[in-house]
Amino acid sequence: MIVNGLHALAFGIGTGLLITVGAVTASVAEAPGSEGGEGAAADTFAALGALTVKGRLMRESELGHEAYRPDLAGDPMGAVGRAWLDLLQYADDNHLDEGELRDIDQPNQPANMRVHAEAAYLYHMHHSAGRFERHGLFEALTHEPSPFLSQLGQHLLDERYSDGVFHQPGQAKQAPDAPTMAQGLDAFHATAYAWVRWHKPGGESDMGQLDEATMEAWMGHERDELLSVARVVAETLEEHWDEHAGVYRFGEDGATWAIDDLGALIRGHKGIYEILYVFGQADDKQTAAGLFDRAMSMSEALLGEEGPATLWGLPAEVRFEEEAAVAATDVIDVAAQWRLVHQITGGFSILREREGTSSFLDERAPDLTANVGKGIDKLLVSALDHQIVDGFVVAKLDADDGSVLDDRTTTQAVSAFIRGVGNGYRIGTAFDRPGSWDEDKELAERSERLYDRFLEHGRLLTNELLR
Repeated sequence: MIVNGLHALAFGIGTGLLITVGAVTASVAEAPGSEGGEGAAADTFAALGALTVKGRLMRESELGHEAYRPDLAGDPMGAVGRAWLDLLQYADDNHLDEGELRDIDQPNQPANMRVHAEAAYLYHMHHSAGRFERHGLFEALTHEPSPFLSQLGQHLLDERYSDGVFHQPGQAKQAPDAPTMAQGLDAFHATAYAWVRWHKPGGESDMGQLDEATMEAWMGHERDELLSVARVVAETLEEHWDEHAGVYRFGEDGATWAIDDLGALIRGHKGIYEILYVFGQADDKQTAAGLFDRAMSMSEALLGEEGPATLWGLPAEVRFEEEAAVAATDVIDVAAQWRLVHQITGGFSILREREGTSSFLDERAPDLTANVGKGIDKLLVSALDHQIVDGFVVAKLDADDGSVLDDRTTTQAVSAFIRGVGNGYRIGTAFDRPGSWDEDKELAERSERLYDRFLEHGRLLTNELLR
């Protein structure tokens, strides 16, 4: 693990490059206007999420396939798992304080809710430990994240939630605001996933091995308490739903939303409606279906054929009008766009259903995956053709003509690109993993090009942004 906050690790894509896992910098070349400096919690957890996705994809059926780079599934994949564990230890030492998250240079200032949502994504690597068993990391990836995740979940419900509203510490009596409510829901969905996996058949070999009392001790609450939270949050959402616009209205922003806040809201719906469906009564299941329908309609408004995407990507803010999303800015925030794709597709997302959970996707929205997949394909092509400049994604573009507004290479954009591409590239039909490349030459060329860009961003993350 980390010694004095830093750990030298031989790592690379078959290169043996030596990198240092420690503080995460905000961009390759720090400049005025950079979003945070070295040691910001937001960058640490963005990098952890990117390492999660990068490591998961290095298995033999994807990046490590014999038709692409079979060497990646060996030592390089194990190295990513070890780097992830080291960065987790760094985060534990420097950002976590009894469930509260803080920046290194602002130890008395609680992190905003977005950081908690980013940190909660740790569960996806925790859940993926089996992919790293051949590298001797199953036990470490299964057990070392558990106390961290437990503290996050307890703090969220003890200090950042009350009466159906997610909020910053000490702001319980204020009306819900869109970013905090949405990101709080996103953070909560990791806790919901733990309980759903504990209950469903697919969790029998891991979470399901714990008896209910042990599970309650780890999570810091009873299952009935979680169900109560889901019911009251559903009531709050009902109060703020605008049927005409097809979106929620919180605070002064009304029907105008930042796209990554909206993505957090959509993924947060998954946690609420699955808890209601899996553990609730008949009325709860009906409420769950309604919540799914809203998440479905918002997803299609953003990423469907009639959505606001341009040739160069998605505008950073959208306004809902008559169940349609239209651009509310002429700026494309590359990090926000790929966070949205990650939120729609990664982990316990609206597009994933398993035995023992709801079947809303098949029963109520059989075309959702295909419709969203077309939108994601469009964004992937946009990234390859326009968002990547000199090898890497830029920070911001003009949505009207694709001109670069901010050419910095930031941890937020690089990490979001890795997460969005890794989780979303097979939702549509324009890209696929190497096992399908023999069947379609053009598919193979597109997919290999995307894989190459994915790996180059992964190298940049580990060789330049982790310090």
